[in-house]
Amino acid sequence: MDLQQWISEAGTPGFILFSLGTVVKSSTMPEKYKKVLVDVFESLEQRVLWKWDDVTMDGLPSNVRLSKWLPQQDILAHPELRLFITHGGLFSTQEASYHGVSILGIPISIDQHHNMRMVQQEGWGRVLHWRDLSYDSLRNSYSADHG
Repeated sequence: MDLQQWISEAGTPGFILFSLGTVVKSSTMPEKYKKVLVDVFESLEQRVLWKWDDVTMDGLPSNVRLSKWLPQQDILAHPELRLFITHGGLFSTQEASYHGVSILGIPISIDQHHNMRMVQQEGWGRVLHWRDLSYDSLRNSYSADHG
């Protein structure tokens, strides 16, 4: 199934985009973080499009699709996108702002912490730090924007 069809079939609940940008390799994240992400994504009614630098992932939920490369601008412009979970890099935050997309930022380094503080202060996103990442914290951060 191609990406456009997969997104279109998300229906009313829509979908979420999760990307840590191009510098960080998602497949190298600590297993405890990957497990939290997978468990929370599996619990959601939305589909999740995850930029992942490998072809497969063990235990991948049926509502999650992996892709090594994504047309981020096109995805952020899609009307069924409900949330962008990002590292908070400059281009990601600028593109999300342009398209009016809510962000849940999990900053990793450099300017990302500052970018996400600004997004949160402006009121169109939230910050969740990796040290605080748990099933409940991620679920609660998501629920704060989506009831």
